[in-house]
Amino acid sequence: MTHKLLGISIIPTAVQNEGLQAVMDRIQATGANAISTGTALSQPAERGQGYREPPLDIDGYERLLDRPLWGQRELYLQSYRTYPYDEALFADTPYRPGGQLAPAGLDRDLPHKIIAEAHSRGLAAYLQLGPTGVPGLRPEDQVHYPDGSVPGAQRVARQGCLNNPAVRPYILAVVLDAVQQFPEVDGLFLDWIEYTVYDLRDHFACTCPHCARAAQALGYDWERIARDVRTLWDRLHRLDAQDLERIQRIVRTPSALLELLQAYPGWLDYLRFKGETVTRLYADIRQRLNATGAAQMELGANGWAPPFNRSSGMDYRALAGVCQSVRPKLYTFHWSAIPRWYGQLLREWNPGLPESLLLDTLVAALDLPDDVSPRTFAHYHIPAPEENHPVRPEAWRNKLDEVVDQVAGRTRCYAYVHSYRPIEQWKRTIAVVRDSRADGMWVTRYDYMTDAKLHILADMWR
Repeated sequence: MTHKLLGISIIPTAVQNEGLQAVMDRIQATGANAISTGTALSQPAERGQGYREPPLDIDGYERLLDRPLWGQRELYLQSYRTYPYDEALFADTPYRPGGQLAPAGLDRDLPHKIIAEAHSRGLAAYLQLGPTGVPGLRPEDQVHYPDGSVPGAQRVARQGCLNNPAVRPYILAVVLDAVQQFPEVDGLFLDWIEYTVYDLRDHFACTCPHCARAAQALGYDWERIARDVRTLWDRLHRLDAQDLERIQRIVRTPSALLELLQAYPGWLDYLRFKGETVTRLYADIRQRLNATGAAQMELGANGWAPPFNRSSGMDYRALAGVCQSVRPKLYTFHWSAIPRWYGQLLREWNPGLPESLLLDTLVAALDLPDDVSPRTFAHYHIPAPEENHPVRPEAWRNKLDEVVDQVAGRTRCYAYVHSYRPIEQWKRTIAVVRDSRADGMWVTRYDYMTDAKLHILADMWR
């Protein structure tokens, strides 16, 4: 029997659909001792209106829910706020939370009822927020790439720059506004407070003037950073097959990688600066919570797993001194598509690159080992519900162990796993995390778990 924490995230929409008692009964039967939930409500909308559930995440058209919502495994929903925002908290930013308040037919108190029901059953209850998605984000407040361009409309996480003086106060206000509305929660888990890296170009975000000023204030040589970051950006636009073979050698040879970092120290400074940006923002949030009477509220950080976390800014070693827990995401359905997402862009930049060699290089560089042979773009996509994810399980364990080593017992490290996967891979996921050195497992989300998956979780975790 494991004594590690088991948490399950649920969206209020699932409770709207199935009923509070039914959902909580199923969750409690797994042996879970914690839940997290959001603050929004939803109702079905016409196709193309509102947002698709489940999210496409660029091109996941085959992705479906395990537990239907209103009888459908794929549908469009209109989202609603459950509380009016506190205008005073947003005085330092031109941005305001989007969305309409839930209409009279929806129960605006439902998130509170979910939290209260969890507490009545002896479960800890957390709030999950994604405060970096800014409604109506202006182009000048987006992250910037080295060539001055900004992300397109298809970007998964439409974040503003974390150093932008219009965006940073908005992030803080969203968090404090939620805490003001939900003082009863045991803690917060914050999502996307990082430079997300769904797109290869995101590894180069952000190089805007606000980042330059912030870096210089922290003592970094921004001229060196900008030079070396632009050098790598430009180099990726003129690759050939020989370059790909060299990259594979570098990945296998620590001394070659060290030589490269020594030759381009500005890139290493850039990664450190992004990590410091994220950590300082979390530290500011922690300080604001303490100052507003929420010192007892836990602060948890969701983030990309290694090696992606280096360019996303999730410096888990540093965050261990600020957050009460970290949750590296083992979202293998994203990893299943990333070699193609990155590879197709590199082919646009370098039309002559051999497809198979390019994918071999990306799989090696990103530490996403699989048994695909020969590798083609067609093999790398967000899987259908019963389709195996190609990345081998040892990679899940290695990435998790790396974060456990980084935090070194100074904060709790939970694997943040996604239940969207076939039954046999679901069993393997549970076993990998259960037998790891992580402090526990959080599962997202309830609506990606059939009754069979819930029963398997109960049998294997206890």
